[in-house]
Amino acid sequence: MRGISKPTTSTTLDRFTLNLIYLSRLPFEEQLYWKSFNEWPRAPISRRALKTDFEGSFFLEYDALDSLKHALRKLAERGASWWKLRSADLPGRVHYPATAAPEEWAGEVLAHDKLLVEGFDERWLRKKVEDLGQSADVRWRSLKLLEECLIGLGFDPEHARSIMSPLHEVHNLRSQLKGHATGQGAEVLRASALSAHGSFRKHFEALCARCDESLRTIMQGFESDTA
Repeated sequence: MRGISKPTTSTTLDRFTLNLIYLSRLPFEEQLYWKSFNEWPRAPISRRALKTDFEGSFFLEYDALDSLKHALRKLAERGASWWKLRSADLPGRVHYPATAAPEEWAGEVLAHDKLLVEGFDERWLRKKVEDLGQSADVRWRSLKLLEECLIGLGFDPEHARSIMSPLHEVHNLRSQLKGHATGQGAEVLRASALSAHGSFRKHFEALCARCDESLRTIMQGFESDTA
């Protein structure tokens, strides 16, 4: 932009802030020209973004996804036997859906499943079931094995199923959206999520909160195998 000097503190400012500074130094008529390219927001801004990016303050409210990621990082740092971080970049790939696009929602569900559910170590869980004096069906996968572990650790079977419910929901939702991405089945899932929560973001937030609660209960049950 002509006639605009760069601010002396540019190394400490992000690109967005620099652009605002440059625009503020333009002649008023030219500012109006650039204003004509503004677009209305395509999605509401999150409370976190409002606090941290615009108000410059700390975000102290409970955030389900951040809490879940924190718990998983703790497991990885402690070298838990029953859950592994499959790739260091996985936590950074999971975000709340920012728009109303169903494809974005489906993509975040996929990333959520890869981070959380795919991290459970099926071989370790199968052995744990047997060590707890139970027989493990060869057809059982990680989530069923985990449920049986909880029962073996003293959880009531119904309680164990309720703990596992949100994890099954993530995994089943991923499978169903992937298998019926353009069909009627996917439409039913989308409609159900929107009907129950009002938006894909709110559905994802609620699902993350339930998964966070379940994971922390599982961590307590597996305390001796976590540290």
